[in-house]
Amino acid sequence: MNTTRQWLVSDVDYQQRDAVGLRELALFAGAGGGILGGLLLGWRTVCAVEREPYPIAVLAARQDDGCLHPFPIWDDVRTFDGTEWRGLVDVVSGGFPCGDISCAGKGAGITGEQSGLWVEMARIIREVRPRFVFVENSPMLTSRGLGIVLGDLAGMGFDAEWGVLGADDAGAPHHRKRIWIVAAHPDRRRHWRLQPRRRLGTGGSDTARAQDDGAERMLAGWGSRAWESQPRVCRDSDGLAARSHRLKALGNGQAPAVAALAWRLLTKRGGWR
Repeated sequence: MNTTRQWLVSDVDYQQRDAVGLRELALFAGAGGGILGGLLLGWRTVCAVEREPYPIAVLAARQDDGCLHPFPIWDDVRTFDGTEWRGLVDVVSGGFPCGDISCAGKGAGITGEQSGLWVEMARIIREVRPRFVFVENSPMLTSRGLGIVLGDLAGMGFDAEWGVLGADDAGAPHHRKRIWIVAAHPDRRRHWRLQPRRRLGTGGSDTARAQDDGAERMLAGWGSRAWESQPRVCRDSDGLAARSHRLKALGNGQAPAVAALAWRLLTKRGGWR
């Protein structure tokens, strides 16, 4: 048995599959905004890929404090072997770098040095063979590479729905428009429930309840400040450096509520829920 399967099989929750939602492989995970969005949907992240030290430290801290279930973190998408996760992942998610796509970038598009990492995401999707794919990027992707993304997904047999949704659509006081793509494989999604199954009764399943508690803990204390650029967290003695790392992670990250809303809207439009 390889290391990946030992990691998963050793966790009893994975053997109680009906009690959990989708199992997520989070690429370009950042500090976990998208992962929290999945948590709000009842998902469970089984692995993440992220190269920057600060976001990795945040993800590790959230596992240590119990907000997230434990999962391994790989540090290079280019060397990640998706074949080891085939059959163990239901959704591959990720916001591949938008540096060459966004208005703030150089405009090289999806073939640029940074945004060209889409080819690695596509490779991993091909290797993992998930039921669903969830992609986030700059809305400028519509003119700088959307056709390539949709074409690659179609070539793997996926049907896709996409749209532009911003933080203001989820009640935030700013726009932050992003493009969201949900793709579903017609063969692999058959007989699968998008929503986590809960046991009959008032309490729901222990797993679903634990997921809800984790999401609440991660959001606790933010209140009306949840949409600010800097969360209310304690600073290191090197406050400026800490703030710089946090702002970079937040700027590159996904707004959890928007990610969850985009998933719900696009899966409904596609008839997948």
